[in-house]
Amino acid sequence: MAVITTDMLIIGTSPAGSATAALPSSYGVENMVVNRYHLLANTPRAHITNQRMMEVLRDLGQEVEAEAYMRAAEQDLMDENMFCKSLAGEEIGRMKS
Repeated sequence: MAVITTDMLIIGTSPAGSATAALPSSYGVENMVVNRYHLLANTPRAHITNQRMMEVLRDLGQEVEAEAYMRAAEQDLMDENMFCKSLAGEEIGRMKS
């Protein structure tokens, strides 16, 4: 078994895990991200990028922020967020994504 040494170990390659790895890397902190699956997803997992995430992307540099905009889904594909009591329950409200 190989022994790997790193300053920071991040569990999970979700959007949050990826951002958690990207930020320390931009400051030269060595880190490693591990995932339970042998491949990364071939489809998007984050459907909405909130204001805080855009601040994080901006902190990573203009190139990263520009790439996020370039790869973003068009607004008409995003539709609306529905708020319900359960998956098949009463709708409480909706909001444009």
